[in-house]
Amino acid sequence: MIRLLSIFILSIASFSFAQNYPVHEIPSELSKDAYAVVRNEAISVKVSAANKITYSKEYAVTVFNKSGDAYAQAYQIYNPDNKINRLEAVFYDQNGKEIRKFRTRDFRDQSYITGGQMYTDTRLKFLNYVPVNYPYTMVFRSETTNSNTFINPWFPVRHPNLAIEKSSFSLENESGIEILSKELNLSPFKIPSQDTKNSRIFYELKNLKAFEFEELMPSMKQLYPYVEFSATEFIFDGVKGKFKNWQELGQWYQTLISDANDFTPQQKDFFRNLVKDAKSDKEKVQILYKYLQDKTRYIGIQLGIGGLKPFPASYVQNKSYGDCKALTNYLQSMLEAVDIKSYYTIVQAGAREDLFSDFASLAQGNHVILYVPLEEEEIWLEATSQRTAFNFLGSFTDDRMVFIVTPEGGEILRTQKFESETNKSLTKGFGELLANGTFKADISISNSGLEYESFYGLSYESPTDQIKHIRSLFDYLPNLNIRNYSVENNWEDAIYTLNLELESGQFAQTFGQSMTLNLLPAGGLGSSLRKLDNRIHPFEIPHGVSHETEFEIKLPKGYKVSEQFKPIVFSDDFGRYFLATEELENGNLKVRRNLLIKEGTYPKEKYNDYVDFRRTVSSYDNTKILIEKI
Repeated sequence: MIRLLSIFILSIASFSFAQNYPVHEIPSELSKDAYAVVRNEAISVKVSAANKITYSKEYAVTVFNKSGDAYAQAYQIYNPDNKINRLEAVFYDQNGKEIRKFRTRDFRDQSYITGGQMYTDTRLKFLNYVPVNYPYTMVFRSETTNSNTFINPWFPVRHPNLAIEKSSFSLENESGIEILSKELNLSPFKIPSQDTKNSRIFYELKNLKAFEFEELMPSMKQLYPYVEFSATEFIFDGVKGKFKNWQELGQWYQTLISDANDFTPQQKDFFRNLVKDAKSDKEKVQILYKYLQDKTRYIGIQLGIGGLKPFPASYVQNKSYGDCKALTNYLQSMLEAVDIKSYYTIVQAGAREDLFSDFASLAQGNHVILYVPLEEEEIWLEATSQRTAFNFLGSFTDDRMVFIVTPEGGEILRTQKFESETNKSLTKGFGELLANGTFKADISISNSGLEYESFYGLSYESPTDQIKHIRSLFDYLPNLNIRNYSVENNWEDAIYTLNLELESGQFAQTFGQSMTLNLLPAGGLGSSLRKLDNRIHPFEIPHGVSHETEFEIKLPKGYKVSEQFKPIVFSDDFGRYFLATEELENGNLKVRRNLLIKEGTYPKEKYNDYVDFRRTVSSYDNTKILIEKI
C-alpha cells in the first residue's frame, strides 16, 4: 500500500493543563447514545516552509463505558521525516481529579508494521493504559514537525456513538506557498467555507450528537465535514515538486517511475519469448499476468520516498516479492518489453471512494493497480494478488475515479464497473423427492461479476474448510449431507462454479396423504435487516446483483401438485422478482426464479421500504407447495 496519510494521524496546540473536563459539564443531549464525548479536539497546523510543518493537537475525550475505550487511545506515528517534539497525556476521574499523568518517556515505542509489510521506517509511540473506573477523561497533547509537505485533512466525525462537544482546525501559512483545499459537507453543519489564500484559516464544529451505526450507511466522508489540503509546491523525502492539477501531478509521478523499468535486453527477450505463440495482445497480457502471479507475492517495504516510488523491476525479478507499487511497475515493465502500453494507476482501495476529479493531491489514494487499454477492450489488473482472476478488480477497487500516470501527465479515469445484471449467480439443479420426505439433488452454482468473490476463495481452502463453507450455504436444509462436490475456477473469465450432490432428510413434511415442501430448494436470499423508525442517514446498496435459479424436482411416485401455482411477479425502486412453476410432461415440477437488486444511494425515508423489499423476497423464497397422493 502507499504510505501517505498514515504518518500523520495524530498531531497539536498549547501544553497548558488549564482544563480537567469534569463530566457534569457535558451537555445532557450529548450523552445520549454516546460511548464517549470529544470534549475538545483542537488541531493547529503551522506551515513555515515546504520542509517544515508543525502539528499541534489537544484531544480531550470523556469515556462512559468499556465500548468507549477505543476513542481514548493516546498514540503518535512518526518516522525520519515526521519527528515528535513532545507528548503528554493526563487522565482524570469523573470529577476532574487527576488520576495519572504521562510524559514522552512514558510512551512505549515499536515499529509500525501493518499487514503484509516486511520492513518500514515508520514507528509508533503509544500508551497502554486504561483507568479502572468509568467515566474517565483523557487529555492527550502532542507536537510534531514534518519535513514532508503534507497537511492532514480535517475530518472531525469518524465514528458512531461518539458525540463531539467541540472540534476545531486552524492553519497558519507563513511559507508563501499556495495551499489549495477541497471542502465537503460544511453547510449542513453551519460551518463557514474558508479561503486558503488567507494566511490563517479556521474551522469549528460544535455540539454534534452521537449517532448509532446504521446498516448500509454511506462512508462518513460522504456525510460529515471533510476538508482536504494540497500544497502546490512540496517536498517528499527531499524530492521537490509542484502541481496544481492532476496533469501536473502526473508529470511529477512520471519522474518517479520513469527509471523503474530497468530490465536488461536479455530479460526483455525472456518475456518476448514467453508470449511468442500468443494470438492476440489480450492473450499476451494473460500470459504475463499469470507469470506474475506464479512468481511473486506481496510484501510491503516502506522506506522514505519508497512510500511513493516503486522499487525497480530488477528488484522484483531477483527477490520475487514487492509491494503494490513494485509489483505493478514489474508487470508494466513486462508489458512494455512486448510492446503493450499500460499505465501505473493510483486508487483509493477498500470501500468505494472516488479520487476528486477537480482536486489533485498526493494524499489521495492508498493503492496502485495497472490499466491496460487494448484496442478491443480495457484491461484492469491487480498485481498484488496471486489468486485474482484476469481483468477482475473486484469490489476492492471497482467503479471509482482513479489517477493514471501517462508520459504526458496525469488523467482521471473510472475503473472497471460491474453492473447489477453482470453480478450474477446462476443456480441449476435436479432433485428427487422420496416418499419419506428425503430430498436428493445435484446442484450447480456459477457465480460471475462481483458474485465471483463469494466463491473463488474456496479453491484455496482445505477440504475440511471447504465442506464447512458449503454447508453454511445450505444450512437451511434439515439433516444436510454433502455427498460429493467439485469446484471449477475459470480464471480467464472470472466465473466460479460449485457442483455438488447433497441429501436433505425431512426436507418435506408429511400430513396424511399430503406433503409440503419448499418450492425453492436452492438459490434463495435471506434477510436480517431491521426497520428503523428514526433513521438519520441515507443508505447505499453498493453493488447490485442478479440471481437466476432453474430447478427440476422429481416428485414421489403417485404424487402430484395439489393445485396450480400462480406466478409471483413484483418490482419496485430496488429491483424485481419472479417465481413460477411448470408441470412437465414426465410429471416433474420445474421451478424458475429470477431476482434483480439494483445498486444506488437512496434517501433515509426509503430505508424501511427496502427492508420490506428484502423481507418480501425472503418470504417468496420460502414459499411452500402442497403435493398429494393421487
